[in-house]
Order: sequence, then structure tokens, then C-alpha cells
Amino acid sequence: MKYAVLSGNERFEIREGELKSNGCAVLQVTHVGVCGTDTSYWHEGERYRGVVIGHEYSGVVVAPGTNRALKPGDRVAGYTQNVFQEPCGHCEACLAGDWDHCTNRRVFTWKGGELGHPGAYSQYTTWFPHSLVKLPDNVTNEEGAMAEPFAVGLHAIQVSQVKPNDRVLILGGGIIGMSCAEWARTFGASEITVSELNPQKREIIRGYQVADHVVAADAPDLEQQLLDISGGGYDLLIDCVGVPSAFNTGLRALKPEFYMRATAVGLPHAQFPLDYERLVLKQVLLRGSKGHNFDEFKTVISAMASGRISVKKYISRRIKLEEVQAGFEAMKAARGLDTKVIIETQ
Repeated sequence: MKYAVLSGNERFEIREGELKSNGCAVLQVTHVGVCGTDTSYWHEGERYRGVVIGHEYSGVVVAPGTNRALKPGDRVAGYTQNVFQEPCGHCEACLAGDWDHCTNRRVFTWKGGELGHPGAYSQYTTWFPHSLVKLPDNVTNEEGAMAEPFAVGLHAIQVSQVKPNDRVLILGGGIIGMSCAEWARTFGASEITVSELNPQKREIIRGYQVADHVVAADAPDLEQQLLDISGGGYDLLIDCVGVPSAFNTGLRALKPEFYMRATAVGLPHAQFPLDYERLVLKQVLLRGSKGHNFDEFKTVISAMASGRISVKKYISRRIKLEEVQAGFEAMKAARGLDTKVIIETQ
């Protein structure tokens, strides 16, 4: 089988090898999404030399392992919030569906042998049998590979407790921001504004027709623009960028009433100076949102099947596995204009 392995900074190599058995289900990978963490691994490829990455994927079951609900030939998406951690299934966290915080989990490494437990930048991979979700007939493999980022958005919206008629401000127009916008609309938000720095990306976001307003994140009068657009302030702020100045502007654009909500999804790259006074005076309920859980992952796939959410329009680029190096170079040259890149592995 062929696979893409990190071989240096900003460097992939295509190699061939055998998939080693590790007691997990065996899958033929068909599609894998490029996550922001994947680009970080690529930039620091020397540090991760020999690693096969990729965790947003779908494929076809070759051997289902211990999952009796699956059979060879079934199309599935892999739930990978617990990347390389096998949950026990019976502790308090597991019984609550929070596998990521299993207290008895077995931890695998990226390098249990070069192809001991590879990521999905590969024609075949292995995964925990009960972390696979069968795809409905009307959900394509390509859509299945997008379940993970849309589960992240769903988790953020549920943490934020979005209510009908909420006015929502989202910072950042990447795939997580768009996922949050899709779910906010589904949960009944009456007005959605997306703040985005890149002017070309703002035009792309307008084309998705998921936001009512798309504004320039670097506008000198941004705070006043937001207050004018929202008619005096937003009910909810969702931060998907982790930039202090943007977050604090967002806080100031919340309604001047009690118990407005702010949710942080984007991780900051340094210490985060917070407008603490504004947080206190507006009595803002500030929450963090990390990843998603198994139930949310399954909910996303059901929502794709029912038409509650639309995901395919966010695919900005498709590349073949053999072209992954050139594809990543093209993404870098595009400077953030891609929303979701899908790798076709077969």
C-alpha cells in the first residue's frame, strides 16, 4: 500500500509498505480531510519524521475486528477525538460518552513502528473497532471525512447554549467558524455575523450564504460596526481564532445586559490579555470548548443524512495522495483561502 510520511520540514514522501496488525479494525481509506494541526505537523516535519498523519477520514471496512455491527464492505467514518487512545468503555467518563477523558485508556504513539498505527494519509489504516460509525446510503465518503470538524462546531454550539433568535458573532471564517455558523443557524440563531481578516476569504464566506453579515476583522471602527449591525449588541460570541484583540473587541460588542455568553474554541499562541473589566461588568458567561464527543460525531452524520447541515460546499480543494506534497505547497501559497482540503487516497 502507498502512504505519505513526514520526512522533514514541509516535506512528505510517498512510500510503500505493509500494514501491520495491531488488533484493531482494518480500513481502506478513501478520503481524509486536512486539519490545521496537519499543516502544523508538516511545517515541523523534521520533529515528526516518520509519522503518518491524518485523523479526519472515511473509508471501507476490510476487517471489522470486534465490532459486530460492522461487516467487510461497510462505509464508515472514524471517530478520532481520542486519537491514539483506546477508551476502556466502562469508567464514568466512557459511560457518559466522554471517551477523551477515559481514566483507564491505553495510549498508542504515532510511532509504534512506522506503520504500526498510521494516520489516514494512507491507502489503508487501522482504528479502534467501536470508534467507527457506519455512513448512511445518502452520505458520501467525502462528506463522511468532514464529520470531525462539524462535530467540533456542534460541540461549541451546544456548550454555548444557543437559543432561538440569538444574535451570534463568530470570529474567524475557517472550517470551524463555518461549522459553528451552520449549527448556530440550525439551532435557531436569528442573525449570524462572521469577522474575518482576509478580504478574499470574506468574499468566499459570503458565497456560502450561511452568515447574514461578513465584516473585516481589521476595520478601525469594527466595534461600532458590530454594534450597529446587531442593533445594540450580540447575545453570543464564539471565538475561533484565539487572537486577544479580536476577542476583546467581541466582548465589547456583546449586549449591555446580564449573562451574555462567550465561547472560546480557537487556541491562543501566547498569553492572552483579557478585557477583564468588560467581562465582569457585562457578567459574561465565558466557556471553553474542546473537540467533541462520540454522540456529537454520530449526530453530525445523521444531520448530513437528513439535510439539516450542508458540508460539501466548504470543500475548496481536492488532491490525490500521490500529490500531497504539491497540494500542501499550494495550500501554503493560497495563504488561508482554503476552507477544507480533501485528500483522495485511492
